[in-house]
Amino acid sequence: MRNMTLYKLILVLALSLSIRGIMAQPGNNKVIIQGKFTPSINDATKINTTPSLRDTVYKTPKFTYKIEERKLETPFRVAPIRPARLLGEPLNKLYANYVALGMGNYLTPFFEFYHSKLRSRSTKYGVHIKHMSSAGSIKDYAFPAWSHNLVEFYGSKFWRKSVFDMNISYQRKVSHFYGFKPHNYPDSLLPKDVDIAQRYNLAQADFHWYRYRLRRSEMNYDMKLKYYFTNDFYRNKEHGVMLNSFYDWNSHFVKKFKNERIGFELKNHFYDDIWDTLNGQISNIIDLMPYYKFNFGPLSVKAGIDMQVVTDSMSNAYFFPNISMNLAAIPDVLYFNFNLTGGYYRNSLKSFSEENPFIRSHIPVGFTNRKFQTNFGLGSSISKAVNFDIQLYYDKFEHAPLFVTDTNSLYDNKFTVVYDDYDRLKLQMGMTYRLHQKVQLLLRGNYYVYNMTNELFPWHKPAYDVSLTANYNIQDKILLKAAFITYGSSHVPVWENGLLKAQTLKAWVDINFGVEYRYRKKMGVFINFNNISSSRYYRWYNYPSYRFNILGGFSYIF
Repeated sequence: MRNMTLYKLILVLALSLSIRGIMAQPGNNKVIIQGKFTPSINDATKINTTPSLRDTVYKTPKFTYKIEERKLETPFRVAPIRPARLLGEPLNKLYANYVALGMGNYLTPFFEFYHSKLRSRSTKYGVHIKHMSSAGSIKDYAFPAWSHNLVEFYGSKFWRKSVFDMNISYQRKVSHFYGFKPHNYPDSLLPKDVDIAQRYNLAQADFHWYRYRLRRSEMNYDMKLKYYFTNDFYRNKEHGVMLNSFYDWNSHFVKKFKNERIGFELKNHFYDDIWDTLNGQISNIIDLMPYYKFNFGPLSVKAGIDMQVVTDSMSNAYFFPNISMNLAAIPDVLYFNFNLTGGYYRNSLKSFSEENPFIRSHIPVGFTNRKFQTNFGLGSSISKAVNFDIQLYYDKFEHAPLFVTDTNSLYDNKFTVVYDDYDRLKLQMGMTYRLHQKVQLLLRGNYYVYNMTNELFPWHKPAYDVSLTANYNIQDKILLKAAFITYGSSHVPVWENGLLKAQTLKAWVDINFGVEYRYRKKMGVFINFNNISSSRYYRWYNYPSYRFNILGGFSYIF
């Protein structure tokens, strides 16, 4: 067994050496393998990919086409639109009558009454009655009582294209020449209260007929007629008749213009003054101004020539330009305006007494020539709630009145006028704020610069004036109102030891506040506080104002 194993080992070793020798031999050698062996060759795997060369140039194919037009029939049927229904709140109930009663310090009674017609499509009318007076005193000065009474009737008639308005009124104003200190005079020279009283009666009638619906091809018109009669305690009288009207028609002179109108303004102002101790004075001013107006894009222009005939002791004719332009730089947001005008106007007893109630009886009236007035301004609507306006004026006056103390009066407590020529520069600014029906603010201010010819200063004319009014409505239950008024300093002529000197009236401020509480829908109570700072200021020389004043009362509608 051992021999058999050894034999196999020798055989395997010999076989291994022989195979190694065969592999190392070069040349063509034959190998004979004995034994069972079946040779085989595996199948080849073919690559089914055809070689190709890529071309980066792309050729756009050319082709032609055409669009055939065909009309597509679409049936259109008109369907009626139903009218919209107003589903808002019903109209508020109106009341025909309003009455207010009040009382304040300085023995100040107050009464006011309104009556008006309720809603109507064809007519409206109403009555207004008012009384307010005061019998208080001012320390060191004469009796300063005053009263103001008013009765007026107003009405309107509406037609399809026009409206007729009417207002008839009567006013009675009483004041006293309290501008002196009684302790400066002996008792034998002191006047009684009735001796320093002044009373003005004014009856007035206004009529206005105008068109409010206008087609371009139709004539437009606006006519105002006013008559008044006034007299004073010393039997001086004045009649006044004023006609102001304009008429225009559509025109087509320039194709590029829009809203072309050509027309004319006609005015006639007549005055008849009757003095108690002197002859009367009649004067008249007739104005005829043809004009042409048009729109060119955002620009609106009106140009005319004002022809005036001024009649007093003699008649004279004058011509003045009348030009106005308005540029809507941003429609409904920003605009610019320019105006150039001039002309004569009449100073009257009515105009003087309304400005200064302490004038003497026979005051020299006459004409003032505004040789020209030019102004440039801009305005803007910043939002629906805020608007502002700025205007710059330059005026040149000839024979313009100025109030001065009448040195012929015994107590130097009356005023007369002197006439002078001067230039005036005026800057006017205004702003409004309105938030629904709750908050309302109105701010206005003026600043003046004068260049006098003969007089040293523009007597009794302040350097500036500013006013601010505010109203606040709290749920229609509490109504608040406030007013702030201030005037700049002014100058007055004063005679001292035979010499004329200019005295300064200081600037002053007046602050007022009022509140109304409606504890019922138809009834409320109110209280007003006037001159809260209790300052004694002078609007006219030697005429101090009342200090702090309070007025309270109630109102009722029915």
